[in-house]
Amino acid sequence: MKTNESLKLIGDKAFLDKIYQFSYRRCSTSYEAEDLCSDIILAVISAVHKQERIENFHAFVWTVARRVYADFCENRTKLRQVYSEDTLNFELSEKENGIDRLIEETSDRETLKRIFAEIAFLAKAYREVMVLYYLDEMKIKEISEKLNISETTVKQRLFFARNTVRKEVEVMSERNLSLKPVSLAFIGTGNPSGNDPRTKAERILSQNLVYACKDKAKSAGELSDELCVPMPYIEDELDIQLKGENGSYGLLRKMGDKYISNVIIVEDSEFNEAGNIYTKHLNELCEKLKNHLQSHCEEFLNFPYLSRQTDLRFILWTLISESVWHLKERADEILETAYSKEVKQPQRKFTTVGVAIPCGASYSARFYGCDGNETHDFCGYSYVFIRNIYGKRMDRHFYCGQTITNDEKLRLTLKAIGGMNINSLDKTQREIAAKAIECGFLRKNGEFLEPRIVAIEQKDWENFRNLLLGYYESIEDIAKEIANELHAYMVSHIQKHLLNEYKSYNLLVSGINLLHDLIEKCIAENLLTEPQQKIGPEGVLLVVEK
Repeated sequence: MKTNESLKLIGDKAFLDKIYQFSYRRCSTSYEAEDLCSDIILAVISAVHKQERIENFHAFVWTVARRVYADFCENRTKLRQVYSEDTLNFELSEKENGIDRLIEETSDRETLKRIFAEIAFLAKAYREVMVLYYLDEMKIKEISEKLNISETTVKQRLFFARNTVRKEVEVMSERNLSLKPVSLAFIGTGNPSGNDPRTKAERILSQNLVYACKDKAKSAGELSDELCVPMPYIEDELDIQLKGENGSYGLLRKMGDKYISNVIIVEDSEFNEAGNIYTKHLNELCEKLKNHLQSHCEEFLNFPYLSRQTDLRFILWTLISESVWHLKERADEILETAYSKEVKQPQRKFTTVGVAIPCGASYSARFYGCDGNETHDFCGYSYVFIRNIYGKRMDRHFYCGQTITNDEKLRLTLKAIGGMNINSLDKTQREIAAKAIECGFLRKNGEFLEPRIVAIEQKDWENFRNLLLGYYESIEDIAKEIANELHAYMVSHIQKHLLNEYKSYNLLVSGINLLHDLIEKCIAENLLTEPQQKIGPEGVLLVVEK
């Protein structure tokens, strides 16, 4: 191994940890260990510079380390006093450390790892002066100038850091350093343009840090102690969770020098209980929907669709999500009027709830989503919007943020509005048409292709939604009951600093199980067609403007 390659290894954190471990096992205090560790590193660097090539780097290092330790033992009584100036004359005691005996007597790597991890629990300010003083060998004055702080402050931080390390190692055996992690299932919506902070919380540490801040603001030190994770990692993770994906907002917010969750975090059982506030009305909702469809069947079938529609059960698929959305929106309005007139709503395009589940488990919510995308000046239309629902019985064709202009099946479907002669298609178009028929976008009508999915003009969209107007009027009492019960539940379960996000919470609670259960109930009652394949036409709505 060449000299420059050896020097790179010396700067590796794992290497430094091993040197410190070697030192600590041979010293009675952390103070001595720091001194010995520093001497070994300097000796190794000096020795490496004198070699053109080192065949076995690790053997070379430990040879140097043992030699330095031998010299160190001879001079053990000549301990250096780091703090000797004026009133700051600090010296750590050489009190016998019970941890030292434990290290000498154990070969358990996990135990050793836990002991030496304590070194990294220092806050950034204190860790920084330790590195500059011991590893970079800078003088007190040089550190003062580099960090733009007084020499007195440098000495104080060094003293505090060394004492903290010593005390933490001494009490290590009394602390529970085993992390009992949870997983957070983030349920909600992000912003397709890149404002979804959930993408920064995919690791277990990230999720447990946010979870630890869900009820009470905590400092970095408190979080380090509670999670038993070294301070450097906590500080780095806090910075990530404050900024989120693009720096505009994250899953944590700062309150003074402490941190608290920026999104609602609930236990799995609590979230399911809240969802039951909606789902317990399932039978009544389904019965009212059935009555409405029976009395307004002709209005549904005679609507001016751009695609031929003859099955009311198929049409209802494109409105079933809106039936749940309306119930949620009415509950929102009632909550605002009755309880939250003075509450300021959060100004951001992001909605989520973190549901805490056992680490490694998967969240078992009965969930249906609905994603939509739009574009302009596409295939002869000034405006095109398409949405699709997805869940247990079906996969989605499109997801939020997808560029729908790249989808050739959609392109052909738009061209087929009004009918398209199959004989006019070339070979490539025929292949695309076959795929569009397979996924339910198109169907054959003699020698012509026509859209199978529900397609309407934009000017008729509001009237299409109003096909369920009578149903909405019939469930007003249910909305009031849900709003009152939900308010009482949220006050007792949601973090007080996030009660202004009741609309976001309501959105997710209403959608987590109700839509799924309503779909299953409607299929059983023959109000919805039963999908025959995972990728099909059910629930796809196409809206266009010429």
